[in-house]
Amino acid sequence: MASMISKKLDEVARNSVWEEHVKKENRVLTLGDSFHIADARKLNVLPEKPNRMVPTSNLSPEMVQKATELLTSMSTLKDSDKLPHEIYALPRTANSEYGFFSSKPLVPPNPMFEHKTKMVDVTEYGNTYVRMAGIGPYVRKDAVSGK
Repeated sequence: MASMISKKLDEVARNSVWEEHVKKENRVLTLGDSFHIADARKLNVLPEKPNRMVPTSNLSPEMVQKATELLTSMSTLKDSDKLPHEIYALPRTANSEYGFFSSKPLVPPNPMFEHKTKMVDVTEYGNTYVRMAGIGPYVRKDAVSGK
C-alpha cells in the first residue's frame, strides 16, 4: 500500500513527507548527556602496564651529566660491528629480551635465494647519459633552462 502511495506522489510531496517525519523524530529524540555507573563494584578496571614507571624525584643537572657520560663511555664505535649479546651480558631493555640469547639465524642462508644485482643496458645508458649531460634523460630541457 505504501509503495502505491509513494508512486502517486511527486518528488516535492515525498520530500515534504520526509521533512515531517524528521521533525517528528527530532521532537521525541533526546540526547542522553548524563553519565552514571549503576554499580561501581561491577566496573571492569584494567590493571596498570607492568613496565609503567612514575618518576619519584627530579634529577639535578649534575646527575643528568653523569648519566650521559656513563652512556657515552659504554657505547663506543669499536663495538658497533658486534651483536648485542656479544657486547652485553644481559638485555638492556625489555624489548631486547626477545631473541637476545638466540641471535643466530634459524635457517642457514640458501644460495638459491641470493640474487646478485647486475646492470642492464637501459640502466647503464641512463647512468652514462646523466654523467655526460648532467641531467636525466627524461627531464624537459625548457624546465632546466627556466623558460
